[in-house]
Amino acid sequence: MFQSTKDLNDDLLVPPVPESPAPAYTALPHRDVDFFLAPLLNGQIGDIELETADGKRFLVHKKLLEQETVFFHIYYGFIPVWRLSNTSAGPPHPNIPAQAPSALGGLLNLSKIIASHIRASIEGDAPPHLPPKDPVTAPTPTTTPYTWMVPETSTILAAFLTLIYPRGTFATPHEGALGSLDITGRVIRAALGYQSAKALNAARDRMYHFIESQPLETYATASFFKFTDLARLASKSAVRIPSSQWSAETRQLMGKHAAARLENLQRARQEGLDQILSKTCHADQHSASCTQRPHIESTWRERVQEVAKDLPIDSDLLELLEVDLRGIQCGDCLMLLGTTIRESLYEARELPVCC
Repeated sequence: MFQSTKDLNDDLLVPPVPESPAPAYTALPHRDVDFFLAPLLNGQIGDIELETADGKRFLVHKKLLEQETVFFHIYYGFIPVWRLSNTSAGPPHPNIPAQAPSALGGLLNLSKIIASHIRASIEGDAPPHLPPKDPVTAPTPTTTPYTWMVPETSTILAAFLTLIYPRGTFATPHEGALGSLDITGRVIRAALGYQSAKALNAARDRMYHFIESQPLETYATASFFKFTDLARLASKSAVRIPSSQWSAETRQLMGKHAAARLENLQRARQEGLDQILSKTCHADQHSASCTQRPHIESTWRERVQEVAKDLPIDSDLLELLEVDLRGIQCGDCLMLLGTTIRESLYEARELPVCC
């Protein structure tokens, strides 16, 4: 009719504590959350929650983050399990045996067990509250190893995830995700922060698309990230924009050294073009006595003046070929004019085109 003391103590015993800590990821993030983006990978939802600077929540896959980013690979792959499990006792010591549970210990813990059940029934299954949203400058774990605060906005993080997930996971392709140079630059910054080679290469290649439409901004962005070859290519088009038209923001982004290189390129090309257009038409013994010589010289001067009016600084002087030769009847003089134009074109090709 009455239970023995031994049976009563057995009912009160808590489950035995394992000798080594349990795996760090024994629980999943709460799914009762309105996620901004929760992609499927191989038919499964994610297990890591990222909250952006603008308060949007993403549910992504830990395995993919480990594969595509060095940051999460180091965090989840090399940090000891006992640190990720938020325990303060430290790692288990191999020479200290685990203490066996006792009946007295179970009885003392009974009040805590009851209180935890009551608290769980009151609070329900609501997701854990995140700590106050102080501005973060790097990915920061919050209440659990599953939940992170990241410094990127939802737009930038979505574009970044589009680059590291397999193609077809998102409806938006890579080109659509990186729709502007500003977004592309911010994604590059995120890729460098998370150390994702896949995202960095994709975003860097996308920058070539903006060279024609935004050459100066592309040059500034490439110079900021030390993309030397991309900066040199963009400088071929950026040289057209006078330094007086550069915005303070663009100048600050490219830095003083990159700005100086581009200004030196502009100065060198302008001086070279002025020197080429200041030369006179070639002459020889025949031209000294030819009646067509004044006509040839006036034709050359008029064409040079026309070209110099609105000459772009990146010009190769092909405009000199559009010369009006009507009325010139001396073949030798035409030969001298052609030689002058040909040498001018050769000299223009020798001018620096990039920095």
